[in-house]
Amino acid sequence: MSIFYKFLWGLVIVALAYTVFGIANFKLMHHGVKNPRADFQVLHNPDAPITFIEFLNYGCGYCKDLHPIVNELAEVRKDVKIIVRPIVFDGVDEDGTEIVDMPTRIAFAAGLQGKFKEFHAALLEYPDPEIPDSFVEELAMLYGLDYDQLVSDIQGDDVQKIMDENLKRFDQLGLYSVPTFMINDTIHVLTDENLPDLKQILTLIPTN
Repeated sequence: MSIFYKFLWGLVIVALAYTVFGIANFKLMHHGVKNPRADFQVLHNPDAPITFIEFLNYGCGYCKDLHPIVNELAEVRKDVKIIVRPIVFDGVDEDGTEIVDMPTRIAFAAGLQGKFKEFHAALLEYPDPEIPDSFVEELAMLYGLDYDQLVSDIQGDDVQKIMDENLKRFDQLGLYSVPTFMINDTIHVLTDENLPDLKQILTLIPTN
């Protein structure tokens, strides 16, 4: 075999290797997206064949608007597994003050005591983006949580790891805004102009 053909075959082998690596990496990434670090983020129908993943933030008005629609989806499509991945948007405001996204930390801390779903709903249904301590304390009392433990966990390593994992998956998918949802492997980025109702979401979900 001539040097040219050896070189050509080498290029083919390298190209195939990159293709196989790309496919494997894609599948591994999507497996990670669909299997959150904190399994309490799977809210409905964990064994269903179709996966609906919502990236959201508790201070996002459109996420609040989408919340009852996602609940309706859970009721009408038992073949859909619903996963929520709250994303933390920390930062610094114009005067240099640090902005800390407390609601997301509160929800995850509640999840460590088995009440993520209840806090998730309450935080999305709360009308204001700022969540007062009194409201969190009332929720803790309502759902039988250890409030002191909740406060401690908010800044703990376990909550930080969940936040980091969610943000990692968000970045891996190249996402930049919430609410965004993914049905199986198809991503839908939403805005105030295309926020769907239940009927529109149902048209995007495959039937078995």
